[in-house]
Amino acid sequence: MLGEFLLGVLAGTVTGATPGLHVNTVASMVHALNKFKGFGFVIFVYTMGLIHTFLDPIPSTFFGVPDEDTLLSVLPAHKLVLKGRALEVINISLKASSLAVIFAFLFLPLYFILAPQYNPKIGKCFILFLTILLVLTEKGIKKVVAFFVFLISGVLGILIDYLPLREPYFHVFVGLFGIPTILYSLYKDSDTIQLGRDTIEMKTSSLVGFSLLGTFLGMFASLLPAFTSSQAALMGSFISKDERSFLTISFSVNTANFFFSLFNFYITGRARNGIMVVIRDSYYNLSSKEVLILILLSISAVSFVNIYGLKLAKIFGILVSSVNYRILNLFVMMFMVSLSFYFDGWIGILVLMTASLIGLFPLLLGVKRTNCMGVLMVKIMIKN
Repeated sequence: MLGEFLLGVLAGTVTGATPGLHVNTVASMVHALNKFKGFGFVIFVYTMGLIHTFLDPIPSTFFGVPDEDTLLSVLPAHKLVLKGRALEVINISLKASSLAVIFAFLFLPLYFILAPQYNPKIGKCFILFLTILLVLTEKGIKKVVAFFVFLISGVLGILIDYLPLREPYFHVFVGLFGIPTILYSLYKDSDTIQLGRDTIEMKTSSLVGFSLLGTFLGMFASLLPAFTSSQAALMGSFISKDERSFLTISFSVNTANFFFSLFNFYITGRARNGIMVVIRDSYYNLSSKEVLILILLSISAVSFVNIYGLKLAKIFGILVSSVNYRILNLFVMMFMVSLSFYFDGWIGILVLMTASLIGLFPLLLGVKRTNCMGVLMVKIMIKN
């Protein structure tokens, strides 16, 4: 048990800190190789997934390479990086994610009541409400522009279902949020990254309060398959006051969503993320004793990652800051394009280019980039 736990910590650290490497991919590969047996495999993949949520802001902070769970945090994180506050972003992630695990225990009684009550119509209503809120919060004529960005992103989300793609959302998310962020960084006058201090420049009460909100939203994200971590963070963006408060909500949502997904799986048998799908396919059902063990290991994982997480980010940052930031971003962009080609050839490149052009619209037209979430939301609202 201890060996699987430590290997899970190591694997989650690698996937979290590596651009473009998603934890679900590693879990599927390990499952296919059949290297672990029984509950030991569950411990390994669950620990890996939890640690990943703490550290996946590292590549999105330094490079702007998002996955589905961190894509909305990319630009706020980059704004702080360009202000010389890179380490602060990672520290916010560690603290907010840790608080999310703690606060999740407060909501568990409510969660055990709500989880069996899920109805797909609830999710669609939630997304429709979120769409209206997203567009109407823009000012004046920008409402029309926002709706256009939302709609064209939604069309892209529908079209990719009809293309022979192995990794459709890699191209879409990197294009909508990653490439534009890198281009944004290239436009700014910054040749190197200033790591700065890791001190979080917000009141402790604000950090706790916004993390509590993020945990609550993350709980709902794990309940409703139509309501993803990014969309939950999007709701938080209407309440947050600045980059730091938004990042606190976003990081808390991400970790809380993953943590609550364990209990959703235990209560209902529904798998709300790739890790739970792998557990369901390889080891089902979980007993109450096994869930209790995973809870205790979650607390241990939180302690572990807080010991070395910031030190890892500093090492990562020193390596990144030792080279020209613009050249590094160009290299990362070329790496993402290469991955896109590796996954799906020229069709993948075409989708990546299309998504990148759409992702540039909000920056050029002065509306929120969150309108690009139409890539998921439109599809959810119209599907049967």
